Amino acid sequence: MRSVSERAGGAGRVSLVGAGPGDPELLTRRAWRVLGEADVVLHDTLVDPRLRDAAPAARWIAVGKRFGRASTDQRFINRLIVSYARQGRTVVRLKGGDPSIFARASEEIAACRAAGVPVDVVPGVTAACAAAADLQASLTLRGVARSVAFVTPRVGHGQLGGSGWIDAAVAADTVALYMAGAELSSVAEQLIGAGRPPRTPACVVENAGGRGLRLVTTLAALRDVQGFAAQGPVIVLVGNALAAVPIDEQRPDIAPAVRAAAPDRMLGPTPRTAPPAALAAR
Repeated sequence: MRSVSERAGGAGRVSLVGAGPGDPELLTRRAWRVLGEADVVLHDTLVDPRLRDAAPAARWIAVGKRFGRASTDQRFINRLIVSYARQGRTVVRLKGGDPSIFARASEEIAACRAAGVPVDVVPGVTAACAAAADLQASLTLRGVARSVAFVTPRVGHGQLGGSGWIDAAVAADTVALYMAGAELSSVAEQLIGAGRPPRTPACVVENAGGRGLRLVTTLAALRDVQGFAAQGPVIVLVGNALAAVPIDEQRPDIAPAVRAAAPDRMLGPTPRTAPPAALAAR
């Protein structure tokens, strides 16, 4: 890797890199190579620390956002990216999942273009695909599901608002709901109210691609679930393509109160050994 001094007088460059859902083994070879060329890595909160092995000499700066917690303002992130690039540095903006899916990549690209800074994008594995792999499911299914929608019920400051996401979620055969973990019951109720059949399969996956809870149920049962206190990011998959998700009857990883409400059980290839405390206390 060239040092900053060797590039003195020349402009730096910026790469928006998808880190995937968490497991370093899901990082692409291109992403690993680009990381190795970085002088500065501006990374999301949820990026696995083991990825530092790809860029041990780089300066790593956390600029992440988490719902309900102190977060870095996006305008500050944009300025930081441009500032380091103007110093002649190679900057990697490392994002969880894929940069093009709910990651505000367009704002960072626009900031670079406005400053005349070269920018490129390295795609990553998005949580919906990792969750489907965890469940050994397909988001599409011949004769059943020919369309998939990636939506989020979240709008600024963690508030539910607007009906655009509902329209998209009802129109598609399979829907992947990002950042919906804190409002499972409300989201299920709104989907049913908008026309989704109550018995539509619904799968809740925490920490897609890694260790976490997996809840395999229906919209009707999900509507009755309260206090789902996941510790990691949650994605919800809904649609009839998920009806064949395998169930491991030897893993009763769900609290009794939720098992009664969700008879299809809680499952997953890599669940935690105990349910969240908020559920266990019910």
